[in-house]
Amino acid sequence: MIKGKYIRGTIFTAKDFEFDEHENKSVCLSQPIDNRTFWQKYLPLFAIIVITAVVYSFSFGNSPTNWDDDKYIDDNPLLKDFNMATWKKCFLSEDDNERYFMGNYHPLTMLTLNIDYHYSQLFPNGKAKPERFIAVNILLHIMSVCLVYIIMNQLFRKNIYSIVVALLFAVHTLHVESVTWIAERKDVLYTMFYFLSLLMYVFYKQKQKISFYFAALIVFLLSCFSKGQAVSLTLTLFIVDYLIYCQNLNGNDGFSFQIIDFLKPKNHLDKIPFLVLSLIFGLISIEAQKASTALQETDQYELYKRIAFGSYGFVQYILRSILPLKLSCLYPYPDLINKSVPWFCWFCIPIFIGLVLVNIVTYKRNSIITFGLMFYIANIALLLQFIPVGSAMFADRYSYIATLGLYVLLAYLLDYLISKRNTPKPLVYTAFGIYSFVLCVMTVNREKVWNNSESLWTDCTSKYPEAVIGWNNLGSYRNALADSLYKNDIKTYIDLKKNAIDCFTNGIKYKPDYVHAFYNRGLAKKDIFEKNKDTAYLNGAFGDYCMAIMYDLKFAPAFQNRALIYDTRGESFLDTNRDSANYYFAKAISDFDRAIELKPNQKDVYINRSASYGKSGNYEKALENLDIYINLDTSNAMAYSNRGLAYNGLKRYDEAIKDFNRAIALDSSMESAYYNRSITHRILENYQAAVEDLTKVVELNPNNSQAYYYRGLYLMVEGRKNDACEDFYKSKNLNFKPAETQIAKYCSSNK
Repeated sequence: MIKGKYIRGTIFTAKDFEFDEHENKSVCLSQPIDNRTFWQKYLPLFAIIVITAVVYSFSFGNSPTNWDDDKYIDDNPLLKDFNMATWKKCFLSEDDNERYFMGNYHPLTMLTLNIDYHYSQLFPNGKAKPERFIAVNILLHIMSVCLVYIIMNQLFRKNIYSIVVALLFAVHTLHVESVTWIAERKDVLYTMFYFLSLLMYVFYKQKQKISFYFAALIVFLLSCFSKGQAVSLTLTLFIVDYLIYCQNLNGNDGFSFQIIDFLKPKNHLDKIPFLVLSLIFGLISIEAQKASTALQETDQYELYKRIAFGSYGFVQYILRSILPLKLSCLYPYPDLINKSVPWFCWFCIPIFIGLVLVNIVTYKRNSIITFGLMFYIANIALLLQFIPVGSAMFADRYSYIATLGLYVLLAYLLDYLISKRNTPKPLVYTAFGIYSFVLCVMTVNREKVWNNSESLWTDCTSKYPEAVIGWNNLGSYRNALADSLYKNDIKTYIDLKKNAIDCFTNGIKYKPDYVHAFYNRGLAKKDIFEKNKDTAYLNGAFGDYCMAIMYDLKFAPAFQNRALIYDTRGESFLDTNRDSANYYFAKAISDFDRAIELKPNQKDVYINRSASYGKSGNYEKALENLDIYINLDTSNAMAYSNRGLAYNGLKRYDEAIKDFNRAIALDSSMESAYYNRSITHRILENYQAAVEDLTKVVELNPNNSQAYYYRGLYLMVEGRKNDACEDFYKSKNLNFKPAETQIAKYCSSNK
């Protein structure tokens, strides 16, 4: 038997060794010399790139979803301005909402989204089109595919490893969420830097050039700036060291080495900078999660239940890597009411422990199996729900990097069948080709699920009815769709609102304390009331806001919207029972106070509270609130119009006129500003100006019965009886009762 010699810079594989029972050691069977040409090495990569581009081309045409895409693009304060000051904010903003945007510290991700936003085409409503964002995500994914292929080429001499691992990474259906979902830019960006850093580290180990080491460290920093999950690379470096250590042993030692030799500190001093960065960014990630309340209360599920759920997720990633069936954007906990754990979750604990123990058995005898398992475990461990983060047991995107270890195991199996079991190559390659083609088809179909919010959440709730977030987001989408039809199709508007209510009700069914579902259902009910004036819907909205407040006393939006209902009830009593009106206005003001106490920067609360103060006759307080609002937003015409009314109440008429003029300058079609200004002109006995304002009102809204009525009164004062009576009749025809009195008094002869 010929024993191989160690050649620096060349990587051995398990195939290069065979265990000799007589000598009780593994021996090298051949010289580890790589004789492959460039085209033999890299021609398959070009084919994989083309396949990846074709498969993911079906993502173009997808719309942004209401699952964070709207927050990352439309509502992201770090995207609005394209300048150095904004880019610095991505890294160093003093505002937690900017620095830890959406519960993550990922400044480099924010920077790339900022660039995409300002080079994207816009919809007519001013929102950015998604094509550029999706295209960049796909490009980053393809770059990661290339890096995976090259890394496999460096670690294994056989093309089967590079082809199998890179192709599966490229087209596997589990990865659609990371690539197609716009909000997951952080996933594809940090992964690309992760693999680039890993490649630089492999080059450093092979060539012993310090320049590659520093390149790996710098790129690792970029990966951490893209997503905190990048810290798992440090563990991966130890695993890669293990593989290289095993493969670089000479024939006399084979795989029979002592783990203590591998773990000697002197062999891993180069990991210290990576460990330090991992610790820093790990702590930053925890702070970011706390800032967004993504870290759930640990008493929701006891620790021993978390172990069961984490083990279940560990096994599910493996099963879905083999055959990605019943995929969903959200995998909910099975019983949010009783917090019970199904039997199959408990059954996964010994499986999890068993696969971990496999490494102890195989680490001396088969470095590839150990490498694949350790790579998977190291990169998935921090994402299992042992530490509660978010509201799902597991997620497809969490497996984006980790499953690469499982693909290595499959490549090893195929290689084993060919080289050890003498299985015909055409049979093995055909089977793998069919499997890959099936994955491509499933990936294309999965991309279509991500087409829009309707298809995404319908898919989720049909597979997992207990997915309460799915019901809430589906209801929110239909609610927003109804709003877009507000003026064009009233019947469809009402139907969609009712459908949204059904969705929120389903969410509450599976989670009776679901605050956001109560709140959103209240919004939909109030919208229906404003259309059909059915008080049952208003009362239902009030009840939903009360339930949201009962379950979360710090939920400011529920206080604000309940206050609006109190205000509406108070207004209904203004002409009949002043005491009742003031009672409800006081209740409204109390709720507005609580909303402001919880969120002082919610400027809309100030303008709404000012209205309640104004209706209750407290014009000083109304003015005070409007001043605060206008200091926060100088571009809101309604605020100036309302402040003009407050000035009217305080008899500061000149200032009132100035504010009405400002409101009209900001919005020349603002009906209420003209109407309110006419009141001030009437008080100042400037009836001609009042008539002109009301004439503008009826031009903007020919169905405003009060405008015709008061214009008639002012025309009568000016002696224009015929014109006045014409207005009174128009007002009467629009069912404004006071007009009948004026007609009887002045216009009976004109009838």
